Amino acid sequence: MDKVTNKDILERTGLPSMEDLLIRKNLRWTGHLMRMSPDRLPKQVLYSLLSSVHRKRGRPRHRFKDTIKRNLKLRDMKTDSWTSLSQQRDKWRAIVK
Repeated sequence: MDKVTNKDILERTGLPSMEDLLIRKNLRWTGHLMRMSPDRLPKQVLYSLLSSVHRKRGRPRHRFKDTIKRNLKLRDMKTDSWTSLSQQRDKWRAIVK
């Protein structure tokens, strides 16, 4: 019996990888979040800064904003102009797909 890799199985079935699905879901949520009104709590949390939190020593933890930027780069999207693009729901959904 020969070994069949996950990559081979995904190519044969035409299914996206789990990472691809998670990136797509993250970017869909991000677009939704950016279209929310500023008074909504999720949007406030995205743009808020915690002044009383002290960071521990070592490598800084990833923030949601860092994950967004990484996912945009993986999709070959510009990280500086995505906020205005996310306001256009149809275009954003077409790009994220």
